[in-house]
Amino acid sequence: MLTIALPTGRVFTDAAEMISLAGLPCDGLASPGRKLVIEAGDFRYILAKPSDVPLYVSYGTADLAFVGGDVLLESAMPVVELLDTGAGRCSVVVAGPRSQAERFRGHASELMGLKVATKYPRIADGHFSARGAQVDIIHLHGSIELAPKLGLSDCILDIVQTGSTLRANSLEVLEHVCDVSLRLVASRKSTALRWKEVRSVMNKISSLVKEKRS
Repeated sequence: MLTIALPTGRVFTDAAEMISLAGLPCDGLASPGRKLVIEAGDFRYILAKPSDVPLYVSYGTADLAFVGGDVLLESAMPVVELLDTGAGRCSVVVAGPRSQAERFRGHASELMGLKVATKYPRIADGHFSARGAQVDIIHLHGSIELAPKLGLSDCILDIVQTGSTLRANSLEVLEHVCDVSLRLVASRKSTALRWKEVRSVMNKISSLVKEKRS
């Protein structure tokens, strides 16, 4: 039995739809209710919090997984990236009030001491370090947009899809960091010991992705 981890939340529907369209057994996946483990044919599906998915794969609990590129970057867990599905596409950006925009147009020294609220401290540290700016990173777990509004931070680093939440909170994109999307990954152990089965799933998802792009 092959175990595939799926992230709950924003991209769950995309992942479940790909499994169905790729022809993998998926009875019960369309309406999982409160179930966290679903078995269908020769497959077991684990429904996990997005930030926990790379951990399940890295430790070999799951052979394969769908995981957002942002989560993958932030976790830095040792997994094998097989495929960019292109689904759930969005961007990681630095955003803040318009009054902060000038600091981002100038030399990196203008950013020294900047207070950045984020759910992605590793990505934020890597981004500003690459720019040569030493900033104060404030790790929050939700409602990031509140931080500059209440004076806790100067700006935020977060994922943005439509930008409507930013606009509703009088924030604008100050800097684009990277694009992210839903990726198919595998554990190192499974690629070594169960490559034939892993490759079979990868090829089915890959064919589906190519079909959608054509």
